[in-house]
Amino acid sequence: MKRRSDEVAQHMIEAMTGGTYAVGDALPPESELCRQFGVSRATVRTALAQLQALGLVNRHQGAATRVLATEVAPLYVHTMRASGDLMQFAGPTTRTVHGIEPFIADEAFARELDNRPGRRWVRIGQTRHETARDTTRPVAWTDVYVAAEYGDIAEEVPGFGDLVYKLVEKRHNVIIKEIRQTIVATTLSPTAAARLDAAPGESALKLTRRYFSIDDGCALVAISLLPSSVFSYDITLTRQV
Repeated sequence: MKRRSDEVAQHMIEAMTGGTYAVGDALPPESELCRQFGVSRATVRTALAQLQALGLVNRHQGAATRVLATEVAPLYVHTMRASGDLMQFAGPTTRTVHGIEPFIADEAFARELDNRPGRRWVRIGQTRHETARDTTRPVAWTDVYVAAEYGDIAEEVPGFGDLVYKLVEKRHNVIIKEIRQTIVATTLSPTAAARLDAAPGESALKLTRRYFSIDDGCALVAISLLPSSVFSYDITLTRQV
């Protein structure tokens, strides 16, 4: 169930994207927002804090809350090095979709997703291929699990060049506020090796990304296998000053 603060934040986001508030506009005072939504001041403050965390508003004690942006900025840039070349995971690679099917998480596999056995998903199996090099060998296999309530986006995925979560946001007016990413070492099973034109038992990275919406629901999970022979993972952290 959505918290009231999440609902208020979502209404405010829709007002911004719909043109009610423009960049630079002051939002109504907290007292007015309390009356408008029928909530407490604490709930309004929590909602405004969420908008601030998303980079949409600027808040200072004693001053009006002002709109900084009317759309949530892209969450991150995922970069990797394959065969010695730096590349963006969603940029200089192309997606090839190999299958789309409904999927129900059993108790064991639910731990890989969002710990909800029996939840329905749509699974999209895909490879990523580097466009900068003349090679057909994929650099990654990814199973994307889209929550069933958003599963209609699967029909657009084969022709979509960007990250899948953006389709969920676009079609269902969902804001993805957080990605939780886990990277572990693994070895390729015979099935995974065949998909990746690699040797069974080859070392690899298993990269799991869980995408959470503004109400903390898990909307999408992407599980990627990346063979060590073609992949290393580089992260640059830039300090904000």
